[in-house]
Amino acid sequence: MIVPQRRIGEDTEIIKTRAPKTATYLKSHADLLEGRASSIYRGKPPFSIFGVGEYSFAPWKVAIAGLYKKLEFKAVGPRAGKPTMLDDTCYFIPCQTEDEALTLCEILNSDTAREFYSAFVFWDAKRPVTAGILNRLNILALARVLGLNSELEKRIEYQREMEIFT
Repeated sequence: MIVPQRRIGEDTEIIKTRAPKTATYLKSHADLLEGRASSIYRGKPPFSIFGVGEYSFAPWKVAIAGLYKKLEFKAVGPRAGKPTMLDDTCYFIPCQTEDEALTLCEILNSDTAREFYSAFVFWDAKRPVTAGILNRLNILALARVLGLNSELEKRIEYQREMEIFT
């Protein structure tokens, strides 16, 4: 997978010096890439991607597929020493440690969380699982009920003002 940016709108010229063969490959497919219909790419540097930020490079993530017809969260760790990158069909919570990711998975895969989410999911939709639905759950409150709050309190309190799922 080619990840030409660490954040949206970042200049992509560095590809020429850091990865000249990649730059040649991208340039050979420039017509296809420039023809992408989404307005997200208009006015952005060549070969831009969207849905990328520092959270994308977290070593661990708790992920769920937005297109699947099942509520199942997975801990996703690094591969070959590099963070696993997920595409825009997945939602995830960035985590710094495996323990944090596994604890979040336990909370989000609990019967209580599944019952809560199931009340909002419209399974016939093309993308039944959405960020709006996922962000409705107060994960810290559920962690307290399940007795799993101690590891998560500092992290979630810090992120209280922002949406947790990206």
